[in-house]
Amino acid sequence: MVTLLIRVALAGASVSMAAAAIAADGERHSWMLDVAIGYPATSSDLAPWTESGNGKLRFADDGGLAGNHFAAEYHGRIVNTLSVKTVFDYADDASTGLDVTEAYLDWHPVPKTVNQHTFRFGAFYPPFSLENSDVGWGSPFSTSWSTINTWLGEEIRPIGAEWRVRRRVGFAGSPHELSAFVSGFYGNDPAGTLLFWRGFALHDRQTRLNDTLPMPPMPVFGAGGIVVGTRPQSLEPIEEIDDEPGYYAGVEWRYARRALLQLAVYDNRADPDSFREGQWGWKTSFSHIGAQVDLPAGLGLMAQWMAGETYWLIGVTPTGMRTSATALVEDEFDASFVMLTKRLAAAHRVSARYDTFDFRRDSMNLTIDSGHAWTLAYQYEATSSLALAFEWLTIESTRDLWPMFYGLPREATERQLRLKLAYRLPSNR
Repeated sequence: MVTLLIRVALAGASVSMAAAAIAADGERHSWMLDVAIGYPATSSDLAPWTESGNGKLRFADDGGLAGNHFAAEYHGRIVNTLSVKTVFDYADDASTGLDVTEAYLDWHPVPKTVNQHTFRFGAFYPPFSLENSDVGWGSPFSTSWSTINTWLGEEIRPIGAEWRVRRRVGFAGSPHELSAFVSGFYGNDPAGTLLFWRGFALHDRQTRLNDTLPMPPMPVFGAGGIVVGTRPQSLEPIEEIDDEPGYYAGVEWRYARRALLQLAVYDNRADPDSFREGQWGWKTSFSHIGAQVDLPAGLGLMAQWMAGETYWLIGVTPTGMRTSATALVEDEFDASFVMLTKRLAAAHRVSARYDTFDFRRDSMNLTIDSGHAWTLAYQYEATSSLALAFEWLTIESTRDLWPMFYGLPREATERQLRLKLAYRLPSNR
């Protein structure tokens, strides 16, 4: 079913782009190209997850260019109230090649009251991220994203519809605005799989709609529960497995451009007993709080917190067959970050972020993934098209699964220095 949904979303975007291209004079169409090359220097005893390793970083320290990236974002206005957006993304690791990350239609009917409505249809990100506000769902603050938004970019991509209503409150010209949103969607049934097998991560790779992601290998158990080997496994996080819709909903308060507070919930409503073409459903839900505020001295403060749970089946075979060890388990997770950012003159920005993350199974006193991370980032916009970014990050994590499954130490520290040169080409016609 998800393949059909993806085809419908892409076909709808293609038709909309074609319609926009032949629309009457005066309609606006724009596109943006982002091309980047990067040089990462990594210090880690763990292989990167993009190579089926246990590491939380995207790149190995092979001494060469990596993270070369291409993104193309198209915006078209079909009529005054109807617009389309499609984002193409090229990645040179994991599932390589050119694919689509988002493709949707926005309908803004003419308001008849003080309430303003927006309807969105297609494949899109939920509006949870405060970091990823740049072209192609990138971040203007750092090269690698927080653990929360890295995971959203990996496993959360609804294919459905979203309704949002907003209105200003108070006196005429009041800076206060309230809004609410709700979505029903298909897809994302395996969400949570990568969190268990690899844990939280920090990087800037998005899952595209047709991606198959590598994961650490699955252990093979012999007599007495002893690990006798491993077998490869992969993940298709956008898949719909049980043919039942999920939902998310939330509310926001904004004060001009100076403050934002968001409360939201998400539930993929997946059936943990469901299985299709090598992919299992993981019933994953979470609550989310995000806040952003302008501080004195030109500082910006941003913080997000997420807490949730996932239900899934352990002890099943690769073919979906249950064994005597099969059981439904509940794992809980939470993650948070706080970031300070400041512009130094018009062309320079510095940002500092601190992340914490935890994934556990209380019934077994099992630490599946726990730790924290620091990120320091500097960005220089040489021109409106050319930018240079430099980033340092360090991750300290603990996983009981490493010695149990792979004979690795229980604790690990991973560090990365990364230089990125990006060129952006906008066009309007």
